[in-house]
Amino acid sequence: MSLTTTNHETEAELARLRRRVAELEDRLAQSEASSGALMANFDVQHVLDALTVPIFYKDAEGRYVGCNEAFAAFLGYTRAEIIGKTSYDVAPPHLAEVYHQADLNLMRQRTAQVYEAEVRSASGESRFVQFSKAPIFDSDGRVVGLIGAIQDITERKKAEQETARLMEILENTPDIISMADAQGRVVYMNKAGRRLRDLSSDADLAGMQIADFHPAWAAKIIYDEAIPTADRYGYWSGDVAIVNARGAEIPVSQVLLAHHDADGKLTYVTGIMRDISKRQKVERALREREVQEQVIEAQRAALRELSTPLLPISSDVVVMPIIGTVDSNRAQQIMDSLLHGVGEYHASLAILDITGVKVMDTQVAGALLHAAHAVRLLGAQVVLSGIRPEIAQTLVHIGIDMRDIVTRSTLQQAIAFALDRFRQ
Repeated sequence: MSLTTTNHETEAELARLRRRVAELEDRLAQSEASSGALMANFDVQHVLDALTVPIFYKDAEGRYVGCNEAFAAFLGYTRAEIIGKTSYDVAPPHLAEVYHQADLNLMRQRTAQVYEAEVRSASGESRFVQFSKAPIFDSDGRVVGLIGAIQDITERKKAEQETARLMEILENTPDIISMADAQGRVVYMNKAGRRLRDLSSDADLAGMQIADFHPAWAAKIIYDEAIPTADRYGYWSGDVAIVNARGAEIPVSQVLLAHHDADGKLTYVTGIMRDISKRQKVERALREREVQEQVIEAQRAALRELSTPLLPISSDVVVMPIIGTVDSNRAQQIMDSLLHGVGEYHASLAILDITGVKVMDTQVAGALLHAAHAVRLLGAQVVLSGIRPEIAQTLVHIGIDMRDIVTRSTLQQAIAFALDRFRQ
C-alpha cells in the first residue's frame, strides 16, 4: 500500500469524526436549549409555594430574605411583612433570642442541623416542630445565609408523651406486667417482673419465652388454655404461678389480654399478674377458722344435749335433770328442749329436777318457772323437784304463781308422785 493511499484514508476518517462531533455538538445544543426553555417555565418561588412544608431562607445577619406561602401562613404574616425582618420581629419575645442565636451558630459552624423546638403558631397555639436548617454558600465558599424547613411534629410528640406516661405507669405498678409475641417470645417485662427475677432495667429479654417465667404446669395452662381463649374472646383470667430468681413458685392471679392486627391475626399478648400469696394465706386461715368454728359449734351442741338431757321414763312421763350453773342462755335452752321433748313424746307429765343446780338467781328462776308454765300450755303437768331452802326463798321472793306447779323436795318423790298419779 502506498503512502498516498494511506493519507487519503486518514483524511476520510478524520472527516467522518468531525461530522460525528458536529452532530453531537448540535444535539447537545438542542438539549441545552430545550432544558433552558423548560427551566424558563418554572419560577423558584412558585415551586416553593407549591410545597406544604414551611420553608424560609435568611441572610448572614439572620434577616429573612424569602419564604413560601406555607411559612407565612404558619407565622400569620404576609410574605411582604416577613422579608427583611429577624426572629425578634416575628417570634414570641421569650423565643426570639433562642432562634436568632441558633441561626448564627449554625452559620458559624457551617454544618446542617436538625433539632426540635416548641413554637407558637399564628393562632397562638403551642406546637412542637422539627427545624431542618443548612448554610448557604456562595461560589467562593463563604456562608451567605441559611435555608430552613419546619415540620410540625406536635401529634408525634403528644403520642410520645402519652407513651412515656403509660410506660411510667407500667413501670411503677406493683403488679407484674409482661408482653410476648404470638410465638411466646417475651418482649417486655416491667420493673416488678424484672425485680422478681433479679433482672436489671436494661436486661436483654431476647430469647426468653413465657415458659421461662412459669413452672411447667402453669406454662401448660397459659399455652393450652389462656392464649387460645384470649385469642378468641379478647382476654383470659385465672390463677397460675410464676417462678422467682431462686426457683420458688409464687401464686398469682393473671389476666391475659390479646392484641390483633387489622386482619384479626394475633400479634402479641399482655399479661397482668398479681401476687396472691397473702390472699391465699388469708383464705386458708379463714377456711381453717370456719372448720374450727364448725367443730366448736358441734361440741357446743353435744354439750347442750348432755347438759339438758330429756329422759322418757314411761310412755307419757319425761324427766329433765338440770346440773351445774344456769344462766339466761341455758335457761332458754332448757325451755326449748323441754317443750320440744313434751311435744315429741306426747308426755302428760314432765319432771324438772333442779337438785344439781347450786346457784340460781331471780332471773334464772323466773325463766325456769316460765318454762314450766309453757309446758302447762301444752297440756302437760309439771313437777318441780330438788328444791332446796335457798332456792325456795328465791322463788318466794320473785312472787311467781306456782299453783299449777307440783313441787317435791327430791327426784324420787317426784317419780313416786308420777307413778301414783297414773295408778289412780
